[in-house]
Amino acid sequence: MKVAIFTKIQALGTRVLAAIGLVSVIGTQSSFAESLAGSRPNILIIMPDDIGASGLKHLGAKTNYAEHIESLFEKGIRLTDFHVSPTCAPSRAAMLTGRHECYAGVTHTINLRDRMNPEQRLLTHVLKDAGYTTGIFGKWHLGDDDAYLPNARGFDEMYIHGAGGIGQNYAHSADFPNNDYNNPVLLHNDKVIRTEGYCTDLFFDQAIQWITQQHAAGKPFFCFIPTNVTHGPHIPPLKDDGTYYPREEILQNLDANVGKLLKELEAQSLMEDTLILYFADNGGPSFGRLRGSKTSPYQGGSRVPCAMYWKGKLEGGREVSATTAHLDLYTTFAQLVGKVDEPVPGGEAWDGRNMLPLLESADAKWSDRDLVTHKTRWDGSADENQYKNASIRHGDFQLVWNPKGEVELYDLKKDLQQKQNIAAQHPEIVSTLKTTYDGWWKDVRPYMINDELENVPAEHKPYHERYRKAFGEAAYKEAMEKMTWTGGKPFGDKKKKKSKARSAHD
Repeated sequence: MKVAIFTKIQALGTRVLAAIGLVSVIGTQSSFAESLAGSRPNILIIMPDDIGASGLKHLGAKTNYAEHIESLFEKGIRLTDFHVSPTCAPSRAAMLTGRHECYAGVTHTINLRDRMNPEQRLLTHVLKDAGYTTGIFGKWHLGDDDAYLPNARGFDEMYIHGAGGIGQNYAHSADFPNNDYNNPVLLHNDKVIRTEGYCTDLFFDQAIQWITQQHAAGKPFFCFIPTNVTHGPHIPPLKDDGTYYPREEILQNLDANVGKLLKELEAQSLMEDTLILYFADNGGPSFGRLRGSKTSPYQGGSRVPCAMYWKGKLEGGREVSATTAHLDLYTTFAQLVGKVDEPVPGGEAWDGRNMLPLLESADAKWSDRDLVTHKTRWDGSADENQYKNASIRHGDFQLVWNPKGEVELYDLKKDLQQKQNIAAQHPEIVSTLKTTYDGWWKDVRPYMINDELENVPAEHKPYHERYRKAFGEAAYKEAMEKMTWTGGKPFGDKKKKKSKARSAHD
């Protein structure tokens, strides 16, 4: 794995950063008698949508709606400077490939630009090569055509809704017609099914059933639960009388399901053999700690709560303050399951790293890294948006190009809320970071294959076709008559009906 901070052509920039104290490492002593590499635990990821720090009292939430989720942060290891992508399809692509999402061709959440390049080797392929079985339960959002679905991308079990949200209806990213959080139509492997229950309950119950089956068969597993909550339109569970619970029940229900899952793992004596990760898919509520939120190039767009818990191994409430990211999970998990010779994707300074040393020891070496974020979701060409809604971070310094393309620089150690732009005071840092960013853009630009699509039809809705095939033309027409919106599904606001997307795209 490459550990150099910049490539050779950027060596001068490295010397500048070193001179001002930006290149640093943490100590070396290990807390483990043996490395975790090759220990082969089950791996479980819980990744809610748009949730940010919601419900987490230790991060400022005033209401304790997330008791069981909070327990993972209390019992496990807290990664306090953990980053994802600013929106959700990009985050999923980056996590599964170990590189920035643009390398996978994912530059949007709709318009067919959410489709992950089928030629990519994914984390799931690495795990399957190591003898793991793999399952996903919830939101995929990396392509709706058969060739892009999870069961074509290394997942053995698939229990998902379509597009970027239940009920979405964009021209090129649409879920099943007239779908709802309550009693949704879902895709279970190759079968379209009608269900009874609330979406989050269904995803967790199916995951628990699948985990039980894998445990009984003696198979190590990778279980991915990316829920569609707490994404808009924020439809709560239904009561028995047909009315809705209050909106806060969405988070309470999620937490109850996390608690149910943890209890089941304990009952099956799986806690000692399972690494559990919890993190948000993109920025969200931070209760004033961070500037920006989802879609933002500032810290609030990418910095999210992350907990790792593995009973007897990763526990004790220890904080890891090093800058880590979803990009690191690919290589970290490869090492964890014994694929020690798996090439590091890309291997550039801005790509993923092996986090095992950080997890094993509070004194591990961890050099400063280059971390690039971009909102993507641009209108117009990619090149017109190179310097808009983008950032690059190295050490404590983050260079930001705001939505207007203006340059801003922040010292995160002194100014985490990013209120004081110091670009004018440090032109040498601005220049060095920009050089690295330009190198990244030049390297990644040819991979943005979905930005170069030709002959795109006016409408492309594979989930609508699956629905028609499964239930017939009459049922499809009935569902379409009931579905009175375009874009994000409206809820509680009739003004949104028949209007274009006012809810979030992803």
